[in-house]
Amino acid sequence: MTNLWSTCVHKFFKYAPSYVVCLCFLPCGLIFGYTLCSFVAERNLSVDLIDYGPLILGACLALLCAAGILVIKYIKHCIVYWHPFVLMVAGVFHLISSCFYFADGLDHVGAYMSYVSHSLTFVAGYGFLHTISSKNSRALMISGCCSCYLLGIASAVSLIGAKYVENLEHYKGQVATPGQLTDGIYVNFAATYLSISIVMLAILIGLKVLHVLGTVDMTNSLDNDLRIANANGSIFEARSDVIKRLQFFYVTKNQQWHVTLLLLFVEAIQYALFIFLVFWFALNDAMRLNDLANIDAMFWVIFAGSVLAIICLCFYSAKVHFVTTQVLLLVLTMLAMIIYGASGSKVTFWLLLVLFGLGYSSLQIVLLEVTHLRFTECIIFASYTLKLVSTSVVYYYFVANVENSYFYTKDESTLIAQGFVFMIITSLLALVVGMKVPRTHRSKLLDIQHEVYGIIFMKHQIEQLNVRWLNDGTIPTISQ
Repeated sequence: MTNLWSTCVHKFFKYAPSYVVCLCFLPCGLIFGYTLCSFVAERNLSVDLIDYGPLILGACLALLCAAGILVIKYIKHCIVYWHPFVLMVAGVFHLISSCFYFADGLDHVGAYMSYVSHSLTFVAGYGFLHTISSKNSRALMISGCCSCYLLGIASAVSLIGAKYVENLEHYKGQVATPGQLTDGIYVNFAATYLSISIVMLAILIGLKVLHVLGTVDMTNSLDNDLRIANANGSIFEARSDVIKRLQFFYVTKNQQWHVTLLLLFVEAIQYALFIFLVFWFALNDAMRLNDLANIDAMFWVIFAGSVLAIICLCFYSAKVHFVTTQVLLLVLTMLAMIIYGASGSKVTFWLLLVLFGLGYSSLQIVLLEVTHLRFTECIIFASYTLKLVSTSVVYYYFVANVENSYFYTKDESTLIAQGFVFMIITSLLALVVGMKVPRTHRSKLLDIQHEVYGIIFMKHQIEQLNVRWLNDGTIPTISQ
């Protein structure tokens, strides 16, 4: 029994930094949930740059953070784990910004400061987990970050939505101004945000103290090969140097940047679909899944799907998981259209929300796994910015215009047409990812790097190549 307890304690402290980084995404989810709620609550008001200002500031700070880490990598020729310090800075901004949400009219000030924390956490958090995790825990930890993020979104929608409904009930039968309806709706959210910010900052400081005492290790990767390469300065060696050093069978075309850019594009499309359908199910009277008072249930279902995704990723790769969820989305969308057209039932749409949660983290995982180790934070910045752009574009072109005949339509034929468009895009995403993304399940990061470099090692990989190419020598081989 003593040995079992000792093993559990050792495992806990071994992965403690990763657990804490996952929890850092919880207040970020709260901020994004606030953004969605404020967009909806104030969509009848004139939209100025100030409404998109926090998102723009977040993208700018993400760029500065990514550029700073990239410069350090070039100077030191290795990964320097300063990410926890960045996360502590983000924690301080979370704490300060949470105070502004208590006062009416100052929530925009809090939003600007919150998105500083939001952007820093995304770049430093994902960058840290990508390289510090072992091959067995990497996908699970990144998926855990996404689950904590969705938990924060669901919590924010619950807190803000409940207060907004109270205001609607209070002014029922009266002509209320938009300002009256939004009066004090962020107070409960602010109290929760402040409490979580204090706890998270305390945990981050405690983690740093434990690192100084030697109880936890935040500067050495759990991936042995990566840790050795980082220590001897070979972690960023060029593809040509890898080819000279390693034994191989064949060398094919370098696919790394091709796959990375393709995944960035696919992830942006998938995220835009996610945001569009969340707004659509919440605001379209024909497609609304629940009454306004219980609209947060939709986000809790998505969060439940993301938790289920962590369990699924224990058994197979993120690539297989994404393709599977997309295929299931195709089938369920068709069933939902048939059932809704025949009986008006929306039960099947709730299952679609579960699949949204299931597939939410998949592309983020494979994108981080195939990206170049030197430019990890830069790719995270690009991914983060595209998500903010997707949110802004969907809101501006669809949600903000309450007379939008496409987004707010109740016509059954138009709704079915949108379902078919969704099915076509979903099938294309599944096809692209299934064909272009390599196998990464429980693989070491350096092995994944070599695979996207096009360096063929294994016999089974040779067998997958076109035999005619092998016979006529089309595939380029090393000649140095």
